[in-house]
Amino acid sequence: MSNLPRSELVISGQFYSGNSSDRQDAQLRSADGAVLISAGAMRLALSQDQIRISPRIGDTPRYLHLPDDAVFETNDNKRVDQLSRSIRKGRGGRMLHYLEHHLGLILVAVVVTIAASALTFVHGVPWTARLVAQALPAAVAEQLGETTLMSLDETWLAPSELPESRLQELRQSFLPYLAPVSDTPLKVVFRASDTIGANALALPDGTVIFTDDLVSLAEHDDELIAILTHEIGHVAHRHGLQGMVQSSLTFWLFVMMTGDLSAFSDTTVAVPAVLMSLSYSREMERQADAYALQTMKSRGLDPAHFANILARLSESHGAEISDTEKSHWDQLGDLLSSHPATRERIEQIRQQNITAD
Repeated sequence: MSNLPRSELVISGQFYSGNSSDRQDAQLRSADGAVLISAGAMRLALSQDQIRISPRIGDTPRYLHLPDDAVFETNDNKRVDQLSRSIRKGRGGRMLHYLEHHLGLILVAVVVTIAASALTFVHGVPWTARLVAQALPAAVAEQLGETTLMSLDETWLAPSELPESRLQELRQSFLPYLAPVSDTPLKVVFRASDTIGANALALPDGTVIFTDDLVSLAEHDDELIAILTHEIGHVAHRHGLQGMVQSSLTFWLFVMMTGDLSAFSDTTVAVPAVLMSLSYSREMERQADAYALQTMKSRGLDPAHFANILARLSESHGAEISDTEKSHWDQLGDLLSSHPATRERIEQIRQQNITAD
């Protein structure tokens, strides 16, 4: 070693020829702008310009990419950094290594990442989903509605058990409100369900599902008309499509952030269940409420019917809507809920009714 140039750098590692996955113990020597790699009987002489050095990330192995797809791998990051400096390459890697070990910059990066992620999920995803939902052709909504209803009929829903005379009465009461909205035809179907109880659901194709329990819960047909106009509001604003697009975008963002694709196969076969369990956002619910109130007022219906059926629905699902003071935990639950609290919605409906009077 005494005859070697004083500037010579020796790095131990493994060599991959690029022709197979076999590796050999190897040694890299660099001096005076030349590089010699030895692996068994193999000798590879290169210039420093022929080497591309991978960035340094912590103490993970480094890769020196060579011509013809050959690779020299080593854990000797210190000497690789010296080699990088000697050939004036890998500045980006050294900068990355510096940033990785700078606590202040790491904290700033964490704060910026959290803020950017929050803005993306809270504002970016809903805004994008709204644009996509409005741009989707009617055929997509029609196919989704048909597929969803078919799947629900096979799982959670059963044929209505209401007398045919009662169903005919409701169809006649609903008929004046079933003109197409946003070029989407509307229709109402009735189903029995022990799973979802008293409920109504608007599908993307304009189909509105009423359960027998909801019909039985109503004390006046105008209450059911109020629910119908609310669900029509969701159809008019394409909330079903928007919600599904939003769920898909959120899912794919998580996939991109975590790199885990394992859940995707389960999600793609459960689209109807996703739609059924979809929670409309607070803004969507307010838009549908506003649509219902406007429709009811234009038809001369008392909006109090809407507040009454909402209160009864809430009680039937075990929710508390009293005006007594809520605990801090209850208030926190309202903040985290995607729906506006039922008590809040009822109060807004009653307040608008007073204002109108």
